[in-house]
Amino acid sequence: MKFRVLGPLDIRTCEYAVRIARGNQQTVAALLLAAEGRFVPVPALTREIWGERVPTSAVPNLRTYVMRLRRSDPGLAERLTTSASGYALRVEPGEDELDLSAFRTAAEAGRRALNGSDAGVAVTVFDRALAHFRGTPLEDVPLGPALGDLADSLGEEYAQTVEDRAEAGLALGDHRGVIARLRPFAEVHPLRERAHRHLMLAHYRAGDVDAALRVYRQVRQALRTELGIEPGRELSLLQQAVLARDPHLDDAPGSARRTVRTSSPKAAPGGDARRAAPDGEPRRAAPDGGLPEDAATGQPGSGHPLPRQLPPAPALFVGRGAEQTRIGAVLVPGDGPVVVAVHGPGGFGKSALALRAAHAVAHRYPDGQLYADLQGASARTRALAPAEVLGRFLRALGVDRSRIPAGSAEAAALYQSLLAERRVLIVLDNVAGSGQVRALLPAGRGCGALVTGRAMLSALDAEQIALSKLCPAASVAMLTLQAGEERAAAEPEALDAIARECGGHALALRIAGARLAARPDLPVSCLAQRLARPRLAEWTAGDLDLRACFAAGYDKLTDPAAARAFRILGRVHPGGMHLKSAAVWLGSDMASAEAALDELVAARLLESLGHGHFRMHRLLRRYAAELPEPGWSRTRTADRGRG
Repeated sequence: MKFRVLGPLDIRTCEYAVRIARGNQQTVAALLLAAEGRFVPVPALTREIWGERVPTSAVPNLRTYVMRLRRSDPGLAERLTTSASGYALRVEPGEDELDLSAFRTAAEAGRRALNGSDAGVAVTVFDRALAHFRGTPLEDVPLGPALGDLADSLGEEYAQTVEDRAEAGLALGDHRGVIARLRPFAEVHPLRERAHRHLMLAHYRAGDVDAALRVYRQVRQALRTELGIEPGRELSLLQQAVLARDPHLDDAPGSARRTVRTSSPKAAPGGDARRAAPDGEPRRAAPDGGLPEDAATGQPGSGHPLPRQLPPAPALFVGRGAEQTRIGAVLVPGDGPVVVAVHGPGGFGKSALALRAAHAVAHRYPDGQLYADLQGASARTRALAPAEVLGRFLRALGVDRSRIPAGSAEAAALYQSLLAERRVLIVLDNVAGSGQVRALLPAGRGCGALVTGRAMLSALDAEQIALSKLCPAASVAMLTLQAGEERAAAEPEALDAIARECGGHALALRIAGARLAARPDLPVSCLAQRLARPRLAEWTAGDLDLRACFAAGYDKLTDPAAARAFRILGRVHPGGMHLKSAAVWLGSDMASAEAALDELVAARLLESLGHGHFRMHRLLRRYAAELPEPGWSRTRTADRGRG
């Protein structure tokens, strides 16, 4: 079957299109497809259809919509699965059955090729990705909050892929082709600076300087009119380089992004080495283009490089397209500081996502990127104090060690003063809690911050992004990247079995893939059998250790009752449990059981499914089974009978 959401909703078999009734039935089908094979809880479906005011008849009506979907086609009926908590629509991985998955897979492959300087492959793959779009995503479907967010994020993903395709075309020297493709896109998206940078460079390399400068004037006018801001640093530097006929602009292959980064400040007209503002007034800067001199500290900017502290982006990365798009949409310098907080269980790939997203938006923050691992994920390591991180950041911003205030309040004030008129991105990884980062978040209107932690940092004024497990298609894709396509194609069933054992856990997938890569002689089926064993001894590769990841969360539990509950519940109810059943197993009243389970949920050792239902990841259950016996309050037989 083929499922298409990048345009009007379309479900079809090899012979015919499946008719889906308009309205709520379309919404249900679209939300199930958006989950890419994962179960969608009933509350999420009813909220999508009826909003916050869900009628009492919502659940029976939802059952009717699902029943009608099943009746619409036998093949669709086979794909629809019902559980106690919700519904899922199975989509076969690797078959290009769902255009959403196929687009994201191809777009990611194109970016890998572009980052690897293989522009020819990148162009081909980007074209394949963009061909999946047939219009506005879900354009004929009634959109609730989740589908509305998805449609918006897909629009952003499409735009970023168009810009990536233009960058690849520039690298190939196809300047006129880039102009033909990008000019209508830029007209529809007048505020996208990256698209206009590519279009300016394409016109310049095609020999039309006037057209390049006209593009700059148009985007500058649009930004002033719509947002009340001037173009960013890279676009302004490109304009200055075009005016000066900078020879670096003719370097090919290359992109607008790379060209601006390598352009010299001396390219300004008249030989003035100072960076010029868009209106021609020079900006206050050091002679070599370094940090400006700060009157409060007396620290000269001359000779001090801009901080570029981001660790390398992970080369092995799949999925998370929607999350990357959300982060990219929020981290845009504007009238106030913006903060994104990514939270989720240990090993789900929060740090990898943050670094990937930070590198993608780094060009928006030309005055530098600051990074710190706050070491708050584990009780076995010392979490960094805010004052210690402030000292590091101040030194990176050019403040001499001897001039850093001893008091944390004064240091924080100096830090905010230095950020006030700059565009700096701050990445704070592995945060223990809101109090650890509050003094490190920027107040400057042009700055942004990206924070990661296991717990939800709800006390922060931030865009909260919850990270869930990877879908089956992304899991298989990650294993395939490490094992190799030929090996994966030889034993697809065994690879699927390993993906199921990993349960969408990113670290588990990394470990399994690393073991496959380290032993090219080992049959995939052999590793699948080893990983199916009930112990965690097999789940390690080099410095990657799944048991250590789980221990970091377990060791931070402060309530002995929660630790005991984890050891008990990890041994029972593999399909999930209700609060009432958990209270029986724990031998406690409902209030005590709820408090223990709340701490486990906060520590990301247990997943709340809503309405008193909970579930523990299959690999976490194995870890719990290896811990000391919890001490059962009642006989297991009696408890099972009551659960």
